[in-house]
Amino acid sequence: MQKAETSTIDAQAVTEKPKVAKLIEIMVDDKQMVYVNWPTDKKELCLTALCESLKLVSTWKPPVIEVAKPSLMDFVRGIKHG
Repeated sequence: MQKAETSTIDAQAVTEKPKVAKLIEIMVDDKQMVYVNWPTDKKELCLTALCESLKLVSTWKPPVIEVAKPSLMDFVRGIKHG
């Protein structure tokens, strides 16, 4: 008779999250002046991160929701939209 066995998934590999470090601190005062602090030894990494975040913000588009316009035939057939 065969013994029932279950396969195990490496739980630590599945739940392991990337280690995130706070590099850049951005502040704005009441005159809309922007202040940025970053570690001087990681200047290139911080500049790359700022450029990537600007690219993400500039290319982000809100989702477009198109509402279907009911026609007379839909009304006759009893089809509801939305």
